[in-house]
Amino acid sequence: MTTTTIGKWGNSMGVRIPQEFLETAHLGLGAKVEIQLIPEQGILLKPAIQKKRKSNRELRKLLLSMRGKNKPEMSQGILIDDSVGDEIF
Repeated sequence: MTTTTIGKWGNSMGVRIPQEFLETAHLGLGAKVEIQLIPEQGILLKPAIQKKRKSNRELRKLLLSMRGKNKPEMSQGILIDDSVGDEIF
């Protein structure tokens, strides 16, 4: 366990994290982290999960794989039910 001090950072407060901790957690300057308050225990700080964006090629492949799988009545704009006109104002 290591002790550190809370300091002022602009209008907020900040904590200096020892380099050894950052290296072990694979974090660096500008890394996104999640912070969570755990009642009666303290504050949990962990690396944010980054969702991998799909490339344009992957999105195109997905789109092409879905061609022809939609219902014809949906792609032609045909209403499936008679709920039109039942709106309440």
